[in-house]
Amino acid sequence: MSKIKKIEVFFLEYPFPKKLNYKYSAGVVENMIVPVVKLTDSNNNYGLGEITHGQFTYEPIKGLIKHFSKLLQNTDSENINQAWEKMYGSSVFWNREGIGVGVMGGINIAMYDLLGKKMKVPVFKLLGGIQKEKIRIYASNGLFDNSQQLLEDAQRAYSNGFRVYKMRVIDPNKVISLVNSFNKKFKNKMQLIVDAVQGSAANPWATKVSINLAKKLEKEEIVFLEEPFRVENLKGYKDIKKFTTLNIAGAESIPTARAFKNYLEEDVLDILQFDIATSGFTEGRRICDLAYIHNKPVAIHSWGSAISIMAGIHFGLTVPNVAFTEYCFMDHPINKELFENKKINISNGYTTKPNCHGLGVKFNDMLSKKFPYKEKINTMISTNDSDIKLK
Repeated sequence: MSKIKKIEVFFLEYPFPKKLNYKYSAGVVENMIVPVVKLTDSNNNYGLGEITHGQFTYEPIKGLIKHFSKLLQNTDSENINQAWEKMYGSSVFWNREGIGVGVMGGINIAMYDLLGKKMKVPVFKLLGGIQKEKIRIYASNGLFDNSQQLLEDAQRAYSNGFRVYKMRVIDPNKVISLVNSFNKKFKNKMQLIVDAVQGSAANPWATKVSINLAKKLEKEEIVFLEEPFRVENLKGYKDIKKFTTLNIAGAESIPTARAFKNYLEEDVLDILQFDIATSGFTEGRRICDLAYIHNKPVAIHSWGSAISIMAGIHFGLTVPNVAFTEYCFMDHPINKELFENKKINISNGYTTKPNCHGLGVKFNDMLSKKFPYKEKINTMISTNDSDIKLK
């Protein structure tokens, strides 16, 4: 039996070349930021997790890691459920949702990775074993405002074995032409997801804008429209269901089953999305079970590095109502350092169960020097004054 010795977080950063010009409806993506959780036990074995919230903020993550590290120090590293309840129970006054749960999720993933490495089994076996032999996985990028860049990136995804691609909306008035050009080029070859990215936009569109966009998208073939409203705009989600037959998906920043409960009871989502590097495996299973009861499929959100990608794959293989998992397809070199086997194999839109111990990821402390992080106000969510889009 080993004890938890320490929990650390390492922030890695890769500045994207200006030529990529990644942007979307709510901001600009200038950097790939990866907050890696490293949990070390008393035998100096380690497990890795990731914290999606760390893409947006730094000091709170550092403080919460320090807090939970002290709380869990010298506890049994194999008692993962006990650790989750200890973290949540001790912080329930201030941590029912949000960043605290996100840090817990990163620690939860790291504990599973550690146990898998120690037992020499893949994480999916620790989660109860596979329910399916392979999982659909989609390439997630599409941060472009012109068809040439969009189609070139989508072709790169197709060549890598993907058969579903996700693009972001930059301007709701211009996105239809991009969708049309994608569907013309990849007809009967690759499907498209459209992400409005309004779930956490600082200055979201008026409800009518999203409804009008959904009506226009009905004339095109897409898998689903993601996050057409801010997460708290439950009425907007109700309203759009009256006006469109599109599948409506959300919402990646909702971290717990309890938080999803109203959305399911109000039947406003056709596809549930939770972020694997926020909810972790323990709360993620609760979310999926709740969705299962309401006959809703799940698309795992994984807008991060190899760590969260692998976490989504292991988890998705074990849960019957997980329809998709996500592969963050932005072009950066960090994943090559984190994947145990440099990359994963994707064929005809699917990836199969990993042959690995733990998640199938590795970490070298020298990566902090290779990809140094500089604390900053992240431009990913723009807070600049701008007029609300009304139509």
